[in-house]
Amino acid sequence: MSETPKPEAPGESGGVQISDAVVAKIAHQALLQVEGVHGLGASALGVFSGLRGDRGAQGVSVDLRDDLVDIDAHIVVEYGANIPEVGETCRAAVKQQVEAATGMTVRAVNVVVTDIHFPEQAPGDDG
Repeated sequence: MSETPKPEAPGESGGVQISDAVVAKIAHQALLQVEGVHGLGASALGVFSGLRGDRGAQGVSVDLRDDLVDIDAHIVVEYGANIPEVGETCRAAVKQQVEAATGMTVRAVNVVVTDIHFPEQAPGDDG
């Protein structure tokens, strides 16, 4: 994962860099706190990153450019939850938490529902 430095203010020396992995972890935590999210799924990009040994946040990919952030999140929703509502809540939570923690502008949060989690049927329950 690449590191994109935040622009320095004129006349200042040094700077602070926030890597995309940090942004991904913030987004990951925000998603797990949303009611109706069972977990995060793996995107194709996440599978390839894992093969390369990258340790980002599963189910989240980040693109940083010029202090703008685009985030893709792949989630697993609990059965019975309103999927569009959960998705919109995820988008808002990720945007708010990433912007608050980093000072960066989140341009887009794309949520992909990759699976639905059904409660396990109790043993001996035929119906």
